[in-house]
Amino acid sequence: MSDIDADEAVVIARKFFAQSFDGFELGDVFLQGADWFVKGVVILFGVTSNRLITIDSKTGRIISCE
Repeated sequence: MSDIDADEAVVIARKFFAQSFDGFELGDVFLQGADWFVKGVVILFGVTSNRLITIDSKTGRIISCE
């Protein structure tokens, strides 16, 4: 069982996206293995793109953003 639940993963992703992008909208959130994945659509310098943020379900640490 994970220490970080889906709601906490969303909060972590929201904070990261708010600091890193001009605008964003969060999408699907799912647990796979030991990691949370949060999909988002972000805007940076007027360009819209999809991002997938990976969060460690035990620590809440962001592993990657692709």
